[in-house]
Amino acid sequence: MASRTAWAAVLLLWLICAAAMLRGWPGLSVPAEFADPDDALRLVQVRDWMAGQSWFDVTQYRSHPPRGASMHWSRLVDVPIAALILLGRLVVPADMAEHLALVAVPLLTLLALCIAVHKLAVAASGRRIVGVVAVALLSLSFGVLAQFRPVRIDHHGWQIVLGTFSVLALLPAVGGSVRHAAMAGAVTALSLSVAIEGLPLAAAMGGVLGVQHLRGRSSGQALLAYLAVLTCASALSMLAMLGWPGATRIWCDALSPAYLLPFVAATGTLAVLLRVVPQDRTGRAVTLLAVAGAALLCLRLAAPQCLAGPFASLDPLVARLWYRNVAEGLPIWTQPLGMRLLLPLPPLIGMAGALWAVRVDAARRETWLALLALQCVTALVSLLVMRAMGIAHVLALPASAWLFVRMLVATRRLAHPAARIAAGVACFLVTPIGAQALVAATLPDSPVPDGKPSACTTHMALRGLNALPAATLFSPLDIAPHLLVHTRHGIVGSGHHRSREGMKAVIAAFVAPPDRARAIVTGTGATYLVLCPNEADVARYAAFDRRSLAAVLQAGRIPDWLEPVAMRSGETIRVYRIVQLPTKRIATPFIQ
Repeated sequence: MASRTAWAAVLLLWLICAAAMLRGWPGLSVPAEFADPDDALRLVQVRDWMAGQSWFDVTQYRSHPPRGASMHWSRLVDVPIAALILLGRLVVPADMAEHLALVAVPLLTLLALCIAVHKLAVAASGRRIVGVVAVALLSLSFGVLAQFRPVRIDHHGWQIVLGTFSVLALLPAVGGSVRHAAMAGAVTALSLSVAIEGLPLAAAMGGVLGVQHLRGRSSGQALLAYLAVLTCASALSMLAMLGWPGATRIWCDALSPAYLLPFVAATGTLAVLLRVVPQDRTGRAVTLLAVAGAALLCLRLAAPQCLAGPFASLDPLVARLWYRNVAEGLPIWTQPLGMRLLLPLPPLIGMAGALWAVRVDAARRETWLALLALQCVTALVSLLVMRAMGIAHVLALPASAWLFVRMLVATRRLAHPAARIAAGVACFLVTPIGAQALVAATLPDSPVPDGKPSACTTHMALRGLNALPAATLFSPLDIAPHLLVHTRHGIVGSGHHRSREGMKAVIAAFVAPPDRARAIVTGTGATYLVLCPNEADVARYAAFDRRSLAAVLQAGRIPDWLEPVAMRSGETIRVYRIVQLPTKRIATPFIQ
């Protein structure tokens, strides 16, 4: 396939995919609605920045006022959204420009992923047709496309794109290219500045270069270049995102000195040992063990709390009723049956294709081995944390496409028409979408969520609440970001783990009996209590204790310290004015 033809096919596939994802879109005249609270809060963050909040300050001041709630999100993701909003304002009204950006940014990010997947598949296989087939498989990878649908503006799509480009840069470095290793380090640092969830892939890429050095396939300079550029670029990105002294503060949920110092230790150790230790087989093994040991020791000394993960310090009540119910952060075995069966299929097919390629494609064996190793690591991580499945599915596409093309070519050699037809069907069934379709056909219910916003959290459903004087709202966590984006009010807390005090207050109040909940609610200084009775988190609070405030309100019984506020006709959200106690703000009591 000619290069021009291949790129035309990639562009056409993206256009078809984008058109399919826009099907049913109401247009710019209707305000955007969000199915995911993170997308809603991302837009609030962009609005605050465009209104004058500092680049270095990502605190959400309308959450848990007056101090605000610290956020761990990167400004990098805000840049394209804000840029398209500003461009859109030149031709359409401000609200339409905002909606246009919310639709365009994810789709343009998907175009970047299509380009990266095509180039990655061509780099691995050496054939442009494999790259085109990989993009075709991407356009049918619903687990990946979920992160690129219109108004999906959070960081997950960018994390997948940058992770794919970092692997693309790494593949030539497997052969010893120092320049490409440095490029991989730079892109990886950019990925980590967007989200620290890319750390396992960053470590796996270093491991691939380390194994190449251990096998004597490289001098170790490629690994050193990768680590050195990763360290320097990470330091620069921290300063660029957080400023000084914000870049010196240790966080476990974002790129911070907790991870930069181990990078420095690994780079320094490798640079010294490459000079002083004879790099025979034993020396190379000692060098790599020392590098890994230095990084782990530095992490343990600088930030031992981060060894348990960013959520280990959550309050027990918050962990029980919030974190353990966030599906994307849980292992695969905690998911519904359909998800447990469907999600592992694309990585398994990709690994099978890579194993076959390692066996028969001698000229590119090292490249396929490197890609297979990265597939294995990302697939394992996706089993432990479901939100990591995006990059695992993408890295499986080159080998899946190679396997499909290889089998399709083989079917043409069959003499009997019936055999060719049967073999052609078999080719489809070994693609990720084919295997998933076959398994999904055996399931009683669809395992795919509808992805629609709650009836309580749309712009139209919150007009009555927005008409009230600006105040602080005491609401369940899941709907809180929607209240920020569609109303002028503040909130006590949302489902974002740095807002510990607000999250604890919200959960503790809703699971407490009404008489005890009153002290917690009034102690936050909130003016109104807001409830969407059919939300999943409200149901959890009610099930926790049938005497709880959530259960009482779900049953339609209203405590005497809450006064119903009438909403507009058709609006399902419940709003209550809080009768304040004549006391000062109090600390939230602990509820086991």
